[in-house]
Amino acid sequence: MFMHIVDICEVAYDRDCWRAYLGAFAADAPRYLSVFARRLCDQAGADPGRYRETVERDPFSAVDLLVEPGRLGLDVGEHVERLSADGVTCQVVHGGMWKIPGGTVNDRVAALVDGRTELRFWAGISLKDPSAAEREAVRSHRELGATGFSIIPFLDEADVLSEAFTPVFAYAERERLPVWIHCGQNFATARPVDSCSWWQLDRLAGRHPALRIVAGHGGWPWLGEMAAVAQRHQHVYLDSSTHRASAMRTPGYGWEPVLARVEGPLRRKVLFGSTTWVSGRSAGELAGEFAGLGLTDTALQAWLSGNASRLLEAGS
Repeated sequence: MFMHIVDICEVAYDRDCWRAYLGAFAADAPRYLSVFARRLCDQAGADPGRYRETVERDPFSAVDLLVEPGRLGLDVGEHVERLSADGVTCQVVHGGMWKIPGGTVNDRVAALVDGRTELRFWAGISLKDPSAAEREAVRSHRELGATGFSIIPFLDEADVLSEAFTPVFAYAERERLPVWIHCGQNFATARPVDSCSWWQLDRLAGRHPALRIVAGHGGWPWLGEMAAVAQRHQHVYLDSSTHRASAMRTPGYGWEPVLARVEGPLRRKVLFGSTTWVSGRSAGELAGEFAGLGLTDTALQAWLSGNASRLLEAGS
């Protein structure tokens, strides 16, 4: 276990937020509920056979099966204690504009994070409605205390390069707020696999040179191109969330272009993220696997904490 870990990407939700989050997949990307069926059932305590039969027929009913047992919840005190035991000194928790009783997931996550120095809140911004996206970016920053934003273009069926979203990115650039953008492969099979990829982030970074962009999940499988984008733009970073280090070292997995440069030009550009529900492993366990990559202590600590610490401090 490492004694100092900064986790740039986690989903830490209570029951209402889980229902809204999974409901968004049911509506716009139901394939996720099938691909991650085992992980979701394990975490929720749902019956796998009943779930698999239901998810193909009615994704929304499958979400109910996951939420009903009651294990998809959150005790924020226990969550922070687990982080401390894992050596995680700071964790970014992502929100969303999805509706829940009494407000939105952003409202609820902001309240959970409030007063917890170990947690940072990055507001989820939906691009389905450009005007609503701009309003929520300003509201979540000024009223909810968001220190960054999180965007999932494939769920919104939106192009980040559309001029309609310029006000959102310009606000983040002006206020020095990092923007995490889901990049690379997605399982929304009715939408393009490259709904947001390396070339969009390259152009977005060119338009907004001071905007701190985090390529969510590293932009896999286009890691060679993403490595080039991160090298040529000062404020573009690669987040390794959902990719286990134990898999990265497997020949052909796709992270070779990053690993080949992480001791050099990409040393300051890689960030650790957990998204623990995808792997069923804790942040500490996931970070521990990085020891097997054979990196120097300098590169390893930069990836697991140093780079993210600088990114978070720059926006504070």
